[in-house]
Amino acid sequence: MDYAGLDYRNIRYPVDRPLTDEERAHRYRQKATSNAPPMDFLSVISLNSSYIELVDRWYPIKGFNAWLGACIAALSTAISCVVVWAFFYAPAEPDEQWMFWVMPIVFLPITLGMVWGGWWLIRTECGRWTHYPMRLNRKSRQVHVFRQDGTVLTVPWDDLFITLGTARAPLTGTTYDLRAHVLDADGKTVRESFSLGYTFPGKAESMDKFWAFLQPYMEAPDGDERTYKHLEDGMLMPLDGRKEGWRWSIARAFAFMGHWPWMQLLFCVPFGLTAVGRMFAMATSKQPQWPADIEAANVIDPDDPYQLIWRDNGPLGWWELWYPMICTLLGVGTFVGVIVAMFLTMGD
Repeated sequence: MDYAGLDYRNIRYPVDRPLTDEERAHRYRQKATSNAPPMDFLSVISLNSSYIELVDRWYPIKGFNAWLGACIAALSTAISCVVVWAFFYAPAEPDEQWMFWVMPIVFLPITLGMVWGGWWLIRTECGRWTHYPMRLNRKSRQVHVFRQDGTVLTVPWDDLFITLGTARAPLTGTTYDLRAHVLDADGKTVRESFSLGYTFPGKAESMDKFWAFLQPYMEAPDGDERTYKHLEDGMLMPLDGRKEGWRWSIARAFAFMGHWPWMQLLFCVPFGLTAVGRMFAMATSKQPQWPADIEAANVIDPDDPYQLIWRDNGPLGWWELWYPMICTLLGVGTFVGVIVAMFLTMGD
C-alpha cells in the first residue's frame, strides 16, 4: 500500500527544499473553484458552521501494514529458530559441517533483519494514534493539523500552497493526494507538508473532485450549507469522541471496492486480513486529543443547523457491512487453512 510520509520515527515528506515546477503547474488556488463533481471520499469526521474535521491520508488503508508486518515477523522468527536449532542439534556428516557454520553466519542476520522489518511495519500503525485529524475553520481561516508526534501545526488557510501530490509504491504504483505546503517567508521554500485529501484507488482527477468538495466550504458564503447538503446522506467517519469499532474496521477495509462485490470476494484474503489488522491497530493506538487552546478556538454554536457527526449516519446495510464481514471470515479462514496445510505437509 501507499504509506508515503508515514513512519514510526516521524519521517515526513521532503522539506527544506524549493517548490518544483510540477508543483507550481498543478497548484490549487484558494479562490479558484472547480467544475469537477464534488466528492468527499469518506474523509469527513465532523462538520459544522465553524469547522470541518478530516482524516489523514493513511486512515483509509490502515491495517495493511499491521497484518503484513506480523506475517513477515512471524515467518522470519520461525526461520531464525530453525537455523539456530539446526546449528546446535541437527546431525551432520563430517564433510557437511561447513554448512552449519554458513547458516548462522549468512542466513541468521538476514532473518533477524526481516524480523526487525516486520516489526517496523507493525509500528507504523500500531501503538500510535488511531488517526491524525485535520481541522479547517472557515470562520478563523485557520488549519490545525495533528502531527505524527502528537504536536499540532496551526497555519492560516490562505498561506497554504496547495497542489497535486504524487507518490509511488510497489503495490499501488502512482497515487495522488491533495498536498498542502507551508512555505518559508520567501514564498519558495517548503518547510512542512501534509495531505488534505487522499483516495485509494484514484486518479489525478480524483483530487479535482475532492477540491470541488473542500474549497467551497472554506471560500463560499454558503459553504457550510452546501457541504451539509452534500454530506447529510453520506457517511461520516466514526471517530468523533471515540475509537473506530470493529464493524467499521471491516466496512472501511472493503469500502473502496463497494461497487464491485465480486472484487471483494476475489480479494477477500488480503482485505480480510487488513480488516483484522485494522482492528488491532485501532485497539492498540491512542485517540488524538486536540489541545485546550485549539478547542477554545473552535467553538460550535449549540443551535448550529449544519452539524453532522457519525451519529447522524444511516445504518450499515448488507453491502456495507454484512457482505464484507462474510468476505473477511472467508479470507481469514482461507489464510489460516493454507498455513495449517503447509505445517501439516512439512510434518509429513
